[in-house]
Amino acid sequence: MDYIDADWRPVGDGRNRRRRTGILAAQRQAWHKMTRAERRRARLALRDCAMFLGCIIVAIGLPGWVEYLL
Repeated sequence: MDYIDADWRPVGDGRNRRRRTGILAAQRQAWHKMTRAERRRARLALRDCAMFLGCIIVAIGLPGWVEYLL
């Protein structure tokens, strides 16, 4: 089909795929460039951080619960 002389043209430049922009795209690229061992270490570090923050939240909230139960 020839769209050169047509009044109607398809939207965009022919690509239907949405491009990821910003920090998420950079993070995704960095993640895929990592080796399996590096990814595993990153996940373990993230898990440890989450557990630490969870412990802090419980420690802050625990005195109120203990006082409520007593």
